[in-house]
Amino acid sequence: MTDPFSTDHQPRKPNAPAGTPAGAAVCTACPLLCDDIVAPAGAGPVERACGLGLEAFDRRARGGGLPISWIDGCPANLAGAVAAAAGRLSQARRVLVTGLADTTIEAVRAACGIAEALGGAIAPGGDEASSGGSVVARGGEITAAWEEFRDRADLVLFWGHDPALTHPRFIERFVAGPLADRSRTRRTFSVGVESRAPLANQIHLPLERIDDDVTLGRVLLAGQLNRPCGDVPSAIRAAADVLAAAIDQARCVGIVTGRHDPIGLSRWSVVELVRALSRRRPTFEIPLPCPALGPNAAGAAAVLTWRYGSAGGRAAADPSGAPAQTASPPTGAVGLVAAGRVDAILSVGRIPPRLVEALDRHPAPCFVIRIEPGAPPAGHKGVWIRTPETFEQTGTLLRSDGRTMTLAGPPRGDTVPLAVAVLAAIHRGLEAASAEARP
Repeated sequence: MTDPFSTDHQPRKPNAPAGTPAGAAVCTACPLLCDDIVAPAGAGPVERACGLGLEAFDRRARGGGLPISWIDGCPANLAGAVAAAAGRLSQARRVLVTGLADTTIEAVRAACGIAEALGGAIAPGGDEASSGGSVVARGGEITAAWEEFRDRADLVLFWGHDPALTHPRFIERFVAGPLADRSRTRRTFSVGVESRAPLANQIHLPLERIDDDVTLGRVLLAGQLNRPCGDVPSAIRAAADVLAAAIDQARCVGIVTGRHDPIGLSRWSVVELVRALSRRRPTFEIPLPCPALGPNAAGAAAVLTWRYGSAGGRAAADPSGAPAQTASPPTGAVGLVAAGRVDAILSVGRIPPRLVEALDRHPAPCFVIRIEPGAPPAGHKGVWIRTPETFEQTGTLLRSDGRTMTLAGPPRGDTVPLAVAVLAAIHRGLEAASAEARP
């Protein structure tokens, strides 16, 4: 079977949505990957971007004049930094390749090749499995493209989560506009957390506790299946009655999720409710990814799942050369660092705050190689190679609803190397070191 992300089978560039301005750029400030941003190459104002997007494009301007690479905190030429990175990685015995969600699909694949060449572990820098992932895998979730949600869902439920806070333009792009059927009006309910979205037909259903949405989902599910649900608080019963009436009047229901749910019970309740509702009318969940995980978290998960059978990547091989016995690292990148189970790290793209904290809190590995935009912090020990901002890379990203996004590449004349090119150079250095070491 062909790898869908191989160079022989690149994702097809989708048609731009109607109304997208000519020359629009993809914003990689968060996983929404808004593709209608107007970002002049010079010093002109960036149009359509939210605050997160403006900050991301502003970082591009601040990167001018910085060195391209550093070794142990001192500026170095690029060739020397690549050689140092390859040399240090070749000396390590327990390598972790991480980051991945703030770079292109092509760079993720190149990082996988390095991890395999070194017999190392590879895992994203954040929470590898989405909240409730194992439950969702057993139950099967029903989702839809965000454009379909925008055009069809005449009833929208913000389930314990306010997208206006975490994904600022989601409301504007996929909720606030009219339905494809202009004869109908969209209604929205914020369940638990009150949404700050400026929507006219929005009703807030408060819940006493943050996890009361699990009970509410159970009550709604019981009503759909004509099953008893036992005693429930009167406030939850009242909210269930309101939502049940709204669902009965709707032609298409979209439930937007996204709150932090480490156990997965909230996701489970939504998945089961969506499955029951979908037997009577089009219904789907729109899970919004955590912005901190990176703009291409879905793309990294897809590549790792295809290659290793798990969105969490794979565990390290035994230093003796024996193959790993498990398909994925049981504790993820943060756990591997915290447990001191790695002696070298290669990170590609910016890494989430949790992994940064783990690197600061625990004894650092012997070798740290970071390939990402910006400059190293003071006192950084290791190799740092600067790349363009993600939106200036060349390659593809994957939006969490499955749509591929194509990046136009860096401005002409930019001498900052792309992440995929740096990884390829490091891989060649590793191959050369391996050849020299052979008897």
